[in-house]
Amino acid sequence: MDTSFFTPESEPNDIVINEQQRRFITSVSRAQAFQLEREGRFPKRIKLNAHTNGWKLSEIVAWLRACPVVDLKHLEGNQ
Repeated sequence: MDTSFFTPESEPNDIVINEQQRRFITSVSRAQAFQLEREGRFPKRIKLNAHTNGWKLSEIVAWLRACPVVDLKHLEGNQ
């Protein structure tokens, strides 16, 4: 069993994370991540083998940074 964090096509410093790690980092369910991916609004999966997918950590971090941020202080002032 290959346990490498790297895929042949990835950059040496581009770590590939698994489903559990992706879910922990993004707080997005598996079903929602797949739906967003189909819509082109989430990083694409990388097929690691017949039963395993991964995601490039750099793409997940870039996706997180691009997400809108809600200013709760601003919302509290309107009440």
